[in-house]
Amino acid sequence: MAVICDTGAVYALYDADDAHHQSVRAQIEAEFGPFLLPVILLAEIDYLLTARLGAKAAIDFVESIEQGSFELVLPEPSDLTRIHELMTTYGDLRLGIADASVVATAERLNVDRILTLDHRHFRVIQPRGMAHFVLLPTDRT
Repeated sequence: MAVICDTGAVYALYDADDAHHQSVRAQIEAEFGPFLLPVILLAEIDYLLTARLGAKAAIDFVESIEQGSFELVLPEPSDLTRIHELMTTYGDLRLGIADASVVATAERLNVDRILTLDHRHFRVIQPRGMAHFVLLPTDRT
């Protein structure tokens, strides 16, 4: 079953010292995928990996994309409209482009499962066409 990936969980996967590393890794190993990654997140992930873990971690991440561990998802014009709407609607949460792109991608592809550590945003947002998001690894079933 498809899973949309969020920045924090991808980062935790590469940082063995992260408190969530083992749970994220176990979730990925238990899944069949595909692991969908909105392209909008690439710069954010690269920044965190490079700044906190060094260039080798960022290179490993790129290699994992090349090897098919993550499937990149390009935004469509309707996603940008939805991102704007989400940022406006959830302005009190200070929802940014990255998290809004995860929601817009999930809605468009009708995927309710998000690999994320960000409960602050994804527990509150009411996705279109779904009752709620399933946040992995926390909501593991």
